[in-house]
Amino acid sequence: MTYQNTVLVSLAIVGALCSSALAQGVNYTSVDAVAGKPVQLTYHASANKNCTPALPPSVRVTGPPKAGVLTIRKAILTTDKIAGCEKLKTPAQVVFYQARAGYSGSDHVSYEVTDSKGVVSSYDITITVKAAAVPAAPPGQKGTSL
Repeated sequence: MTYQNTVLVSLAIVGALCSSALAQGVNYTSVDAVAGKPVQLTYHASANKNCTPALPPSVRVTGPPKAGVLTIRKAILTTDKIAGCEKLKTPAQVVFYQARAGYSGSDHVSYEVTDSKGVVSSYDITITVKAAAVPAAPPGQKGTSL
């Protein structure tokens, strides 16, 4: 199987589309999260230049979070952002972070994404976690006394 003519599509939380099949480096970003709720960090997919799906990139965690979990899920990406490839559907890897319930503060994750040609891109993400809001009692309701 040949992997020539493969384009790696990486979309980060900021929504920027970048073709990084030839680029290596570290992508730094920061994200806000709410404790106990998942937040999507990035998603990654590969496509061949003839507009056919390529094997999905692999994701390897190099720095796990200390106050939560990192989850990588499989998905199908549909995009028209690649010139000449209208409504391209290709397998993708989606990276999510979720802080422990009740946690607030800072967390950090890092991981590498390797495309089907072996090109590696690194992601270094600082996460600011805010405590989940406590729902207020509806107006007009009184609490029960014990």
